[in-house]
Amino acid sequence: MAYSDVAIVERLFEVYKLNRRYAEKKYGNFMPGRGQFNCLIVLDEKGTLTQKDLAAYLAIRSTSTGELIKKLAEKGLIHKEIDPKDKRSHLISLTEAGKAEAQLMKDKRSKAHTEMLTYLTDEEKQIFGEGLAKIEAFYHEKEAHID
Repeated sequence: MAYSDVAIVERLFEVYKLNRRYAEKKYGNFMPGRGQFNCLIVLDEKGTLTQKDLAAYLAIRSTSTGELIKKLAEKGLIHKEIDPKDKRSHLISLTEAGKAEAQLMKDKRSKAHTEMLTYLTDEEKQIFGEGLAKIEAFYHEKEAHID
């Protein structure tokens, strides 16, 4: 069966939604909110960041980042302190509870993602991975030329 470009992209997004719904039913809600999830994962991977840098990594407005930080701080998952190098700026980092929560979410996400590929042969997985790598390269190249 031949798929059109539009059908392929629509199917990709549909599979993403199905995977998320299935994973949350099987493993529980590991994404408290996409913004909160992404924030915890970025801080876990990048370490301490300024609020401005965190906003850039999340690709959201600084005011939205402030709201996320407030919610996560109230839950005891992040720590906010004044940057000693620039008193106008804040440094954001994960607390121990935040690190544990990020790891738990990544573990659940990893199980769901691994399980998603069980119907594919090793060869199909490689072809799929190579196709995704090409799409990723396309976007990195295009982003580099947008200002």
